[in-house]
Amino acid sequence: MRGQAQSGSKEDQQILLYQVVSNTKFKDYKITAKIDRDAPGVEVVQPGEQEKIKEVSDQFNRFQMMNFNEHHHCLRGTHLKTQGCVMGKFKVKDNLPVHLAQGMFAKPGQYDMIMRYSSLTPKIVPDNVPAPRGIGMKIFGVEGEKIWGEDKKTQDWTFNNYPILELRDPKTTNEIADCLERNWNDIPKFAEEQGKRVDADVATMGSQLPPQHLVAMPQYSQSAYRFGSYVAKFAVFPLGEEQKKLEKVSVPEDAPINILSQGTRDFHMKHKVTYSFCAQLLQNLEEQPVDDLGVAWDEKKYPFEEIATLEFEPQDSWLPEFRVWWDDRITCNSWHGLKVHQPLGSTNRMRRVVYAESRKLRLRVNGYKDYIEPASVMEVPAPLVAPRLLLPFQPATQSMDVRV
Repeated sequence: MRGQAQSGSKEDQQILLYQVVSNTKFKDYKITAKIDRDAPGVEVVQPGEQEKIKEVSDQFNRFQMMNFNEHHHCLRGTHLKTQGCVMGKFKVKDNLPVHLAQGMFAKPGQYDMIMRYSSLTPKIVPDNVPAPRGIGMKIFGVEGEKIWGEDKKTQDWTFNNYPILELRDPKTTNEIADCLERNWNDIPKFAEEQGKRVDADVATMGSQLPPQHLVAMPQYSQSAYRFGSYVAKFAVFPLGEEQKKLEKVSVPEDAPINILSQGTRDFHMKHKVTYSFCAQLLQNLEEQPVDDLGVAWDEKKYPFEEIATLEFEPQDSWLPEFRVWWDDRITCNSWHGLKVHQPLGSTNRMRRVVYAESRKLRLRVNGYKDYIEPASVMEVPAPLVAPRLLLPFQPATQSMDVRV
């Protein structure tokens, strides 16, 4: 697939030159070519793509129902385990150079936001089992034309903690999902088969990630998006000093089974948590394919540049109402956003269908008629007025536990 994403002529690509102003952190990054979002070759639709997407959507719905049979509650088709939910501020930087002042980042501003930490496994597993992790964020009050024309002013972003994705396109996703379905009750056999794939280095990467704490993980969009006039991938990096101290601290194999959720909770209650939100611009279609998420964009050659920060004041990330509300009622889908940040590539075209069908099934099975997009943080359920018991890895206190 990589070879089919041809760059074409410079005229066709509408390549523009720019010079990064001196106040960026990449001061030695002088002259670079960036590619227009509508240039030929940015997106390459393969024959039979829609049919494969439909097959994948049906597969993920079956995964949801198999998990329903186990948990008696319909979960998401992906990122099904919540590790924590927080509220904070999304702050667009001042004085961004022209190539970064795109879309919702065109002018400085501050937005309310909510964010969910999650684990990406086909089944719910203990926190001490190595697995991919992710975050999903919903930003409120963002002005602009929406992809789906909704009246709510929200922008969603989703991330995983590694820069490439084994579900690199609909065909590959269909193959991996088929293997998972055949081995649903024998996950070691599934892992064994993935290790025999031609692209085994990518297919097995999720199980080989370092066992980090959630607040210390880098997070990547993995896929590309429109970035105003251009194309970019995004990443979120830990910014706080206490977070950075945890970057090389591993979660031990014999850690408590809720080490991530309760470790994250403890950290968020004791510290202000901050992240850097960065963009990596598309500059070379040969080296930065949009339709194959199995190929990483070289971060040294095409560096990430900071465009915003995320700030979370100390808070409890394990409030039961907040988690249940997000688990049952909220969806985080990057297609829910501005046209100037439209998701690009075959995997994103697949997500558009799969996520929508997954949401419909989850709502229907759990007894909800319609999805209602929240308009502000004021719609987050109010926290219970309950003390936090000073016990290690204590679940969030329920109202019934409070004694007057």
